[in-house]
Amino acid sequence: MKKQIFAVVLLAVGCSAQKANQEDPCKTKARVVSDVTYCDRYWECMSNQPELYDCPNGLVFAGKHRGVTEGCDYPWRSNYCEGKQLANGPISTEHCDWLYGIFGHETSCTRYWTCWNGTATEQLCIGGLLYNENAHSCDWPENVDGCQKHPLCNDDSNGNVPLGKSCNRYWQCQGGYPRLQRCPAMLVFDRRSLRCVVPPTEDCDIPTTPASVDGENPGQQVQLDDEQVPAINAKGTFSRSNKN
Repeated sequence: MKKQIFAVVLLAVGCSAQKANQEDPCKTKARVVSDVTYCDRYWECMSNQPELYDCPNGLVFAGKHRGVTEGCDYPWRSNYCEGKQLANGPISTEHCDWLYGIFGHETSCTRYWTCWNGTATEQLCIGGLLYNENAHSCDWPENVDGCQKHPLCNDDSNGNVPLGKSCNRYWQCQGGYPRLQRCPAMLVFDRRSLRCVVPPTEDCDIPTTPASVDGENPGQQVQLDDEQVPAINAKGTFSRSNKN
């Protein structure tokens, strides 16, 4: 019984100490201060009295007029939670681990979800980039674990691969992920040397100068959609998107 009473006394003393250390927002110029214990809570001076508020689920307090909404920001953008803890657990919806945040896609390495108040919006990384869950942004394939090894690039993660019977297009593997390329005008892709050469070759004759397709320029990388390159999910498995 004495031990229980002692524990209750310690808890009460601890709570009193935390309250004593809490800055009063009504004594500050900003009229808003972070909570001393929880990084997803803050105090605001209302009618000359401190009022406690919670950040939207998934966000933490960043400061007045800072962050993405209500003075709150994504926790990974800075060391907002250093030495503190979260007061609230996650509230999940479809595709969203928290009501607010940026999260990886379930089946594609080139796509990700942005969640705002529990509503998920699908986003696409462009230019051959993949979504990096550690950086919370699109990144080069070599920096994304579990996604950079694509079946087309099994033999050489940084080599070239023929594209069917095409004479001027080919796959260029960069860090194990394929990017569609076009040879410069009047050159063809040689399947033996795996590079663009002056024709003729065993498979290709001298080409006529083709018009650019969909605004692409010869010798430049071509943006891929999900029908052209199957996706590799975070587990490293191979799947093709059915999106239109």
